[in-house]
Amino acid sequence: MNNDNPVLKDVFVAFQVIPRLKEGNNFEVVDKAIEVVKAANVPYQVGAMETTMKGELNQLLEIVKNAQQACYEAGAVEVITNIKIHSKTEAATDTFCTYDRGVTKANYMFVDK
Repeated sequence: MNNDNPVLKDVFVAFQVIPRLKEGNNFEVVDKAIEVVKAANVPYQVGAMETTMKGELNQLLEIVKNAQQACYEAGAVEVITNIKIHSKTEAATDTFCTYDRGVTKANYMFVDK
């Protein structure tokens, strides 16, 4: 493994839970997953299709696992969880996914101050 250009510690993880219930409201179950993210004290943004978080990869994946478990505790009989991970090196300061290129109200929570 080449360590000349190591991956930065903070990554972005976006995830979506799709719970299935025998009866009840799926949106209420998804809200339980979002509560887990809010309680985790990491920078996050809830969108219409997914929730994005910033932090250390293992910590964020643990949050995703806890959010999925919250769906089961809220009555889901199965849960599909889609996960996307964006990592980068210091050399990636000028790439299309760099949040600090254009800070807006929508992404301010991901930019180090």
